[in-house]
Amino acid sequence: MASGGNIIIAITIIITITIITIIIIITTIIITTIIIIIIIIIIITITITITIIIIITITIIIATTIITIIIIIIIIITTTTTIIIIIIIIIITTTIIIIESSNQE
Repeated sequence: MASGGNIIIAITIIITITIITIIIIITTIIITTIIIIIIIIIIITITITITIIIIITITIIIATTIITIIIIIIIIITTTTTIIIIIIIIIITTTIIIIESSNQE
């Protein structure tokens, strides 16, 4: 029989890790949004000050590339964080199962 204390500790750890993950993801999204807004403001400023169509086109291409890179970085960070958290949960769960198994013997 699993003791109530270990189960409560495991659930608490899993909930804590989940909350930390959510905070990391929300923070990443907020930072990305701010960066994208800054890039858009820069693009608008450049567009207003430079009226040559070729230069405006190049600016839009560069901005799109930067935004794409930022989105790829967010995806990498989020995926990595999720994988790390899943690994931690697996390690914690396995450890608790091993402890419980050794306690039954």
